[in-house]
Amino acid sequence: MLDKLTRLSKQALDMIITKIALSFDTESKEEYKDLWLISERGTEAKDNGFCFFEYIVKNHPQINVRYVIDLEKAGNDAVKLKPYMDKIIKFKSKEHKKAFLMAKYAISSHSGFLEPWSYRLYKMILDRQDKKTFVFLQHGVILHDLSDYASREKIRADLFITTTKREYESISSPIYGYRDEEVVQTGIARFDKLNDFDLKKQILIMPTWRQDIVNPSYAQGAEKSDEIFTNSEYFTRFNSLINNVRLDKILGKNGYKLVFYPHYEIQPYIKYFEKKSKNLVIAKKEEYDVQDLLKSSEILVTDFSSIQFDFAYMRKPLCYYQFDSIDSHYKTGYFDYEVDGFGPVFSEEEEVVDYIAKLLKSSEVPKLEQKYLDRINAEFNYHDDKNCERIYKEIIRIEK
Repeated sequence: MLDKLTRLSKQALDMIITKIALSFDTESKEEYKDLWLISERGTEAKDNGFCFFEYIVKNHPQINVRYVIDLEKAGNDAVKLKPYMDKIIKFKSKEHKKAFLMAKYAISSHSGFLEPWSYRLYKMILDRQDKKTFVFLQHGVILHDLSDYASREKIRADLFITTTKREYESISSPIYGYRDEEVVQTGIARFDKLNDFDLKKQILIMPTWRQDIVNPSYAQGAEKSDEIFTNSEYFTRFNSLINNVRLDKILGKNGYKLVFYPHYEIQPYIKYFEKKSKNLVIAKKEEYDVQDLLKSSEILVTDFSSIQFDFAYMRKPLCYYQFDSIDSHYKTGYFDYEVDGFGPVFSEEEEVVDYIAKLLKSSEVPKLEQKYLDRINAEFNYHDDKNCERIYKEIIRIEK
């Protein structure tokens, strides 16, 4: 507790000093006037933040926009940003602090990362004098009950982006606490890039994470030992699936690769997963782009990840491997996997292998079953490349 108070005290002092210094800095005031400041986690350019930033640069050059990222930690994402180097601000730098205070719009796919200090602390100390609009682009489609994390009280978004009608209705419900005009249904930015893709003979396994077995990147304080992760059912099950001997034979016979790309919060533990076959790729986030993998893969295996909506948006077959309950991680939301899911739900490894074998029996590209296509069509009432445009229009609406 003492360490936390010391850290927050230092942040508060730094915030006030930066604010005072900025009042004499006419050059920065001019440079960051009416600024749209955009980010993701501060180390990435592969999600809704980068997609929306790129849209603004290309379609609305009159807007003063900057993207916040630490290029030294961005891996292959840094390549994407080469055309925009004059609009890049280093994460946690002095320029980041000044730009954040000057920004008219703070726009992010992840709450709590765009701010160089604690956002709650900023709200307490400077928000009344330094009012800005926080646009929450989101990281994906919310299908579980995330009111403990994404409520108005928690992230204080002035504009909350949603994708499907049911997601919009969920976030607009009283448990999240937003006003009617603060929640809009536009579709998330990255969906604009899911309409054109080239397929590879590739199957993608992309599960979400479990907060009780890892040390989240945003958490500070007591840490869990790696043994908790390696002794978990999550690790045992997925390590077994990706090295399943029968699956490997199916892959080899049909000329397919299996790509395992675990969630961002599981990536630090990727070294523990075994690679027993040349048909298996264990994908590190620094080396592989999530969107490229989603677009190029023919089949998806996930558990509870909202990435299922990206895959469903492209009308490609998927299945769920749910050997445990998500209740320890998220509360159950409006989405019932058995009734609403975009593919079959399995609890056993061999069932997943059977389904993949079934999909690969045909010489054609694997196709969705009609009942799952019907569910997808019912879920998405937007299916175009106008998501960024709709988000832009909603932000402009705030000004009027």
